[in-house]
Amino acid sequence: MGVYAQLIDATREDYARHIVDNPLLRMLAEGRVTQAHYVAYLIQTYHLVRHTSRTLALAASRCDDDRRGLRAWFIEQAGEEHGHELFCLKDLRHMGVDVSRGVRRPPGPGASGLFAQNYFLASHGNPAAILGVASATEGMGAQIAGSMAQVLVQRYGIPEQAVTFLRSHAGFDQRHLEDARRAIDSWGGGENFDDVVQARRLTFHHYGQMFRDVAAGDGADGSPRRDVARAA
Repeated sequence: MGVYAQLIDATREDYARHIVDNPLLRMLAEGRVTQAHYVAYLIQTYHLVRHTSRTLALAASRCDDDRRGLRAWFIEQAGEEHGHELFCLKDLRHMGVDVSRGVRRPPGPGASGLFAQNYFLASHGNPAAILGVASATEGMGAQIAGSMAQVLVQRYGIPEQAVTFLRSHAGFDQRHLEDARRAIDSWGGGENFDDVVQARRLTFHHYGQMFRDVAAGDGADGSPRRDVARAA
């Protein structure tokens, strides 16, 4: 069994508990999501992904010459991820949100926990552990982003031009997941494996908390917003 397969096996229950069984995804399937929930999701995602390229670049800076391959992978991924928060801003504008006001809403516990974890790993912990983070986030994008976008458009009436973050990552993350798989098999084993596993587990925990933050929240400015069309 390869390192990536071992990682998936070691964290299967974490994925099921924090993501598959998440109340936000149940609400989406049951027709109980509102425009406010989607706006909150975009804002929290904006706060999260605007840090991704920075933490990857920081991780690269801590890889010495004996980890040139891993350093190069981080640098490549930092370039790939740079500016993805702009998709969130575009989607928010198409939802009729005043972006300058909307993004002043602070990140919640889930988003804050995840980017704080990533900065710690990149600056003080084992930067190789970020492979576990990447495998989790890219995997979720590849597995659920496209279906979420489809449900939001077809069952909830969200404009197609307001789901560009989800649509784009359904495509980007298929390739990025394969990149992460190869990187984990190359550099995620041995003395790095336990750190990679722990980072993947905590990523599911924080991402699941971000989904719960969205499920419990309201509009981008703290005021309730109208429901979008419900599923038939």
